Amino acid sequence: MKYILGAPGTGKTKEILRLSEENHIPVLCESQQRKNRLLERATQYGYVIPVPIVFSELTPNDKVVYIDDIERLFKAMFNVKVDTVTLNLLKPDDVTTLKE
Repeated sequence: MKYILGAPGTGKTKEILRLSEENHIPVLCESQQRKNRLLERATQYGYVIPVPIVFSELTPNDKVVYIDDIERLFKAMFNVKVDTVTLNLLKPDDVTTLKE
């Protein structure tokens, strides 16, 4: 699994949309509103991406997805604010850190 880290406004969403276009992998999101916003942003960047998937519409056929803003997704899925998470970092090159 790859990780894209950065402060708000550093281009994390743009990077995941670029990867979505490049690898033909949809973005999993928390709502129809977010799905529409991701499609709008992709168009603004000139990207043609697979249609994002709202988590409530996820099917067993959806084998691989990208997630933009995992905190937002978890809050919608579990109706709870996630305070702390752990991640398994298998290789240092799995992390992309974006800076302002």
